[in-house]
Amino acid sequence: MRRRMCALLLCALTATSASACDVSRLQFKNDHRLSFETPKDRQKVSTPFTISWSMKDFDTSGGLDGTTDDHHGVFAVFVDRAPMPVGKDIKWIGHGDTSCQRDPRCPDKEYLNSKGVYITQDSSISLDTLPPAPDGVGDEEHYVNVVLLNGKGQRIGETGWYREFTSKRRSS
Repeated sequence: MRRRMCALLLCALTATSASACDVSRLQFKNDHRLSFETPKDRQKVSTPFTISWSMKDFDTSGGLDGTTDDHHGVFAVFVDRAPMPVGKDIKWIGHGDTSCQRDPRCPDKEYLNSKGVYITQDSSISLDTLPPAPDGVGDEEHYVNVVLLNGKGQRIGETGWYREFTSKRRSS
């Protein structure tokens, strides 16, 4: 009897905690519009190198023109860091930096690039350097995330594309 009561209590707790999550806003679908061309998955690169991709059903011709169209905007490329959360704009990158919060022009291109963030209308970026990797042995592991931004610099949906690559370990 005691086991049955514990099982019922566990089921009730699971049901109430699941109902507290607002999963109705999440898309839970695969988006195959973007395909990485270079580097190949887990490929070893040396700097300088290019990250390139192809994209379907997204127009970058307007850039950051102030529109909120989900099929038109720019790419935000994040090297060795996660993108901003869903619903946030590019200004979120400087959210904890008091010097950036005091400057209305921040985050500008230099600031973003120093944080491993690149905004582009092109379907590629070239990197001369990579962020420092943690100490360790063997090749350094790196990754890139690409997300879409509308013309106001706001992230479009949850969709993001991820690619891992490696480089020769640099001495500390």
